[in-house]
Amino acid sequence: MAHDRLRHAEPWLKKLLAFSPIVGVFGHRQVGKTTLLSKHSNEYVTLDLRAQRERAEADPESFLSAATRHPFGIDEAQLAPALFPALKEHVRTNKRPGQFLLSGSVRFTSRKAIRESLTGRIVHLELLPFTQAEMDGRPIRQAVFHALKGVWSFLKGRQDSENIIRNYLETGGLPGACFVRSAALRAQRLEAQLETILERDLRLVLDTRLPFSTLRNVLVNLSLIQGEPLDLTALSRRTRVSTPTLRTLLRAFEAIFLIRSFQTEGTEKRPVIFFEDQGEASHLASRPLDPVTDMTRFLFAQIRSPLRLSDSGKVAEIFQYRTRGGAHVPLAVRFGARNLGLIPLLEANPGRQAMGSATSFLKNYPGARVVFVHPGTESRVLAGNMATASIAAFT
Repeated sequence: MAHDRLRHAEPWLKKLLAFSPIVGVFGHRQVGKTTLLSKHSNEYVTLDLRAQRERAEADPESFLSAATRHPFGIDEAQLAPALFPALKEHVRTNKRPGQFLLSGSVRFTSRKAIRESLTGRIVHLELLPFTQAEMDGRPIRQAVFHALKGVWSFLKGRQDSENIIRNYLETGGLPGACFVRSAALRAQRLEAQLETILERDLRLVLDTRLPFSTLRNVLVNLSLIQGEPLDLTALSRRTRVSTPTLRTLLRAFEAIFLIRSFQTEGTEKRPVIFFEDQGEASHLASRPLDPVTDMTRFLFAQIRSPLRLSDSGKVAEIFQYRTRGGAHVPLAVRFGARNLGLIPLLEANPGRQAMGSATSFLKNYPGARVVFVHPGTESRVLAGNMATASIAAFT
């Protein structure tokens, strides 16, 4: 199949199965969880099928006991909440690793009964949309870690970086949509997927009476302000949804892997959001965005997998840096004690404003580094803590 690519997360999944009796694989609908489960399970069922779901709900103990070949993969496990107390008891008496591999398009932590049953008994793996490297069949790129250490070993980019950015943002990284060549068919698939997410998945975590059209309109407006400080009052005016309801919706959208929110540091404290899949965001926006915004969201989509799949034991944090004086670092990474600022530019040479933003960031985070990222091929060191690099070095 066209979308059957080796996922960078697979080696990490194997480690988790050797460590924990239950492993949960979570992510956006159609991100490839079913493919991953069926590949790494010795026995597999999906609770999307009504008969399997009813069997799991009616007699969960027998449902689990019938699994004799492990790992036993249970796709869309959140659809049968009665299963989780039985899972808790099953692994309490049998702690052998690698017994159950669960998937979900909803964060289990967003559902109280599931969260309470599995606390301390499950390890999680979040499956992200395809990166460009995964699409190309290339290994994971370590450019972010080199930059964090100040090792300026960036490869020069390809001449077609701008085409790569444009094509990726148009198609996104969801296997069920990104390999569809026809733009019209891809749009139909994305629209059907959005309807399923908003009419089914969302209702699992939020009891809302808002119609699909209103929910979709909120997402459209969010797609147009990715990476900008979130102004809930302005968003409320545009969508005609109250500010308290918007806060609740944003938490729910994050629980079903539609968006991701990040904190802003500096003197501007409002959070920013990015979409989990940029093809979906482009479909919702349905019009061209600012070129620097496009570079920022492309870069965001490429750097997350290396950070999440690091085997160092450190937790990576993505944030944004802004000051009221105008300093702006659209993407920043904190990994342990190190900080890295990424500033997308249209040209290889940073201007006065970009240099001012970098200087402010470096002053605020002693020992940090800054990379000015551009769509060309040039890479060079500007100072011990600053460099320019092609955006292709991060793909």
